[in-house]
Amino acid sequence: MKPFTKTNPAVLCMMMFVLTITSCIKNFDAPPGPGEVNIVANTSINALKTYHTIPGTFDEITEDVIISGVITANDKTGNFYKQLFIQDTSGAMQILVDAYSLYASYPVGRKVYVKCKGLTLSDSYGNMVLGIKAIINGSPSMEGIPAAMVTKNLIGSTLNNPVEPLTITASDLGTTMNNRYINALVKLENYEFVTGDTGKIYSDTSSYKSTTNRLVSTGCGSTLTLTVRTSGYANFAGVKLPSGNGSLTAIYTIYKSSPTSATTTKQMIIREPGDVQFDNSRCGAPPVGTIVLLNEDFETQTANTTFPYVPVTIAGWNNISEIGTRTFDARIFSNNKYAYMSAFGTNNGAVKTWLVTKGINLNNTTSETLNFETKQDFYMSSTNGSGFPVPSDLKILISTNYTGTGNPWAAGVNWTDITSSATLSPGSTTSNYPSSYTPSGTIDLSTYSGTVYIAFRYEGTDAASTTTVAGDKTSAWEIDNIRVWGR
Repeated sequence: MKPFTKTNPAVLCMMMFVLTITSCIKNFDAPPGPGEVNIVANTSINALKTYHTIPGTFDEITEDVIISGVITANDKTGNFYKQLFIQDTSGAMQILVDAYSLYASYPVGRKVYVKCKGLTLSDSYGNMVLGIKAIINGSPSMEGIPAAMVTKNLIGSTLNNPVEPLTITASDLGTTMNNRYINALVKLENYEFVTGDTGKIYSDTSSYKSTTNRLVSTGCGSTLTLTVRTSGYANFAGVKLPSGNGSLTAIYTIYKSSPTSATTTKQMIIREPGDVQFDNSRCGAPPVGTIVLLNEDFETQTANTTFPYVPVTIAGWNNISEIGTRTFDARIFSNNKYAYMSAFGTNNGAVKTWLVTKGINLNNTTSETLNFETKQDFYMSSTNGSGFPVPSDLKILISTNYTGTGNPWAAGVNWTDITSSATLSPGSTTSNYPSSYTPSGTIDLSTYSGTVYIAFRYEGTDAASTTTVAGDKTSAWEIDNIRVWGR
């Protein structure tokens, strides 16, 4: 395969007396000018994908197949290497090209026609690709279209065609190589970089220039993440990750260590930093101009991952059992701390435990709101839905005459049940733990004044101790990120 050399803007000049001869070395002949060409596509990208159905194989195209599409990504910023991505209304395709500076002739928005006869379809790490088959060290390999053949197979047409990402959700991102969205330019809303990655840069700027993975999620304790993968050679590798929340536009790819691997990583590869519009407040963060009256994420608590657990202890708060002896524990999972309560194993016919915040003064603000997050664990009596529901109750209460000391259930203390104003975790019927926390939504407190207290009251039962029977209410509740805001 003829090696491809970078375009050299320097002009090699030879001057002989009065005759000047100037010559330039080019990577490959530029495609025709930016006008519609006399070619007709006879196959869609989705139909082309049907030529390749068995992972790890190589399918040479022997028919006069022509597809067309608009360039959605190229090598301009260095995050893609010898690759072009095109898509039509049916799907998207990754094209391997053994050339550099492809963006000069194939900018984003240019319509192209691909004459596929003689090219090969295969899959690379689970992603369907179009290129040529070569024998490398005695084994078949997918390689890029040679520079000398590029303009014969890849014919450029009109410029500045609309390039709009497909707005989808994470559930749309499949992992089979013919998935509609693999290799496509997609857009996800309400994402943010996980807490452990905020403040970092996109990739490795050292001499090693290693490709780097960062994680994004919908925030609010979500454990479902997507990988944002960035080359150390990208010209934005040293750019700091945005700390907010918003939309993510990227080429969606997957990674499998082998064609038959059961483990698949979902990868988002951005074209430039502008594809990441994380300009809004992070999930659970106060809006601009908000006064924070209460903000408890339990991160200052002493928390153990195994028994014995430590009760939640916060100055001004009350963590106390009304029926039974168990109180809310401070626990930690995946570097996140939270309050946890369950009746399981108590051997009590009734369990009732209160976690009451410190007093919150509403006299100096307006438009006060409450929000928090919950996760209901062990909703089923056994995993994978083979048992029956054992949901306990979590009540959300507010009081204007509790003093912050003594039993919150004492005579004369009035509590208003505002549970119906909150969205609580529904639990899971297929796993012991839901995949993410459930945001409560915004609970209006503006009708209250003075000093108020918010209580989270757990109500359950486990009379049969560790033997689960109908009538038990033993599901566990995790509570995190309790916030009261005003203006």
